[in-house]
Amino acid sequence: MSKVIRHEKLSPTLSISECNDGYWLYDETRGMNLAMQAKTEQAAYVQALEYYQRRLQEVESNYTSLRSKVDHFVGQVVEEEEDHYCERCGSYS
Repeated sequence: MSKVIRHEKLSPTLSISECNDGYWLYDETRGMNLAMQAKTEQAAYVQALEYYQRRLQEVESNYTSLRSKVDHFVGQVVEEEEDHYCERCGSYS
């Protein structure tokens, strides 16, 4: 079991603890440790940044995939307009 030597609140939702087995960085928003047993405080920050980079990449990839599926679906459902509406003069052609 890890024993806390020093604990510091970095922000309202982030805290870092120096323990007998390394540094632990905790994110209350995610409800999880972003770094565990890092050898240095800087290494804990790097682990956290790497986690967030992976997560961002995953979220962006999921968004792109979902956006493509939605666009494809909408393209199949929406009928092409035969008349073109001119916003400038307010007429159809």
